[in-house]
Amino acid sequence: MFTIKRITSVLLTALVILPALAQGNVVIEFDTSDGIDPAVPVKRMERNISNLLTAMNRAASERSSTIDFSGIEISEDASYSLLMTWENVRMHTFDDDIIQKCISLGSAPNVRGYEVMGIGVEMLPVNPDDYKEAANQEITLTMDPQGHISDFVISMGKHQVAAMMKGAKTLEDIDKRQQILHFVEQFRTAYCEKDKKFLEDIFSDDALIITGRVRTRGSLETGISSVVEYTRQSKREYLNRLFQKFDKPNTYINVKFDDIEVERNPINPDIYGVTVRQEWYSTGYSDVGTVFLLWDFTNKDKPKIYVRTWQPNEDTHRFRTTEFDL
Repeated sequence: MFTIKRITSVLLTALVILPALAQGNVVIEFDTSDGIDPAVPVKRMERNISNLLTAMNRAASERSSTIDFSGIEISEDASYSLLMTWENVRMHTFDDDIIQKCISLGSAPNVRGYEVMGIGVEMLPVNPDDYKEAANQEITLTMDPQGHISDFVISMGKHQVAAMMKGAKTLEDIDKRQQILHFVEQFRTAYCEKDKKFLEDIFSDDALIITGRVRTRGSLETGISSVVEYTRQSKREYLNRLFQKFDKPNTYINVKFDDIEVERNPINPDIYGVTVRQEWYSTGYSDVGTVFLLWDFTNKDKPKIYVRTWQPNEDTHRFRTTEFDL
């Protein structure tokens, strides 16, 4: 684990941010702390993150619908993820001085990569009327062992990180929970980005999907009541319906996770249950409920979701990992 001491952005205070952006005059530099393992490609990571944030700031200032990735070592998946977000929301850094941690994913000699969380950005939605999130958010950048940017997600926040780590008992458990945090952030972002490939890959072919929808019934004479309609679906049925929504023109989808709880299966340490409060906003429909995800981390690089359930928050029953046979 090591610390990135300084991220300096040549952006002025809130009163002059917009003029600075209009000029596109944004430079970001990185300094790292001393004593870092020389095997860690720190300079390459610093250069790639600096160049990426600079390119994002420039594109935001020019109100460009794309980002110039020239001079940035970034994977196709990461650039695709960022551009999918960019279609609905642009963003730029706003802090003059950022002190962050860069964590190692895994321990030597099995380091899977590195992650920088908590990079503050201001969100600039293309359609402000549809945007339901906070204006100021944080992003997470993941690097592979060589220092190339391998992933981009919008972070869930520091309090969510603390919730994910609560209850961890061993270094292996901490590592697994870091993986869970990363993939849960990816999972949430995939809905917002309409990332079909990620959702195809993350769900097991045998996944059990239980979705719910709240409907109102009755009349003025009989009274109005809310009824929850549940539907049990296969992976294919669920994704086909979801992708139909993705493909509708001018459709906005925003998913927010909160109140995260993590449970490790007492028998199989590679099985984790994640319970989250989900807020779903989309064109013409929104709801709030509790989502349970049963994750299998047997393959650390390619975890799978075997169960996804949705319940209204009023339902006091909560699913546990021991309720399902894998």
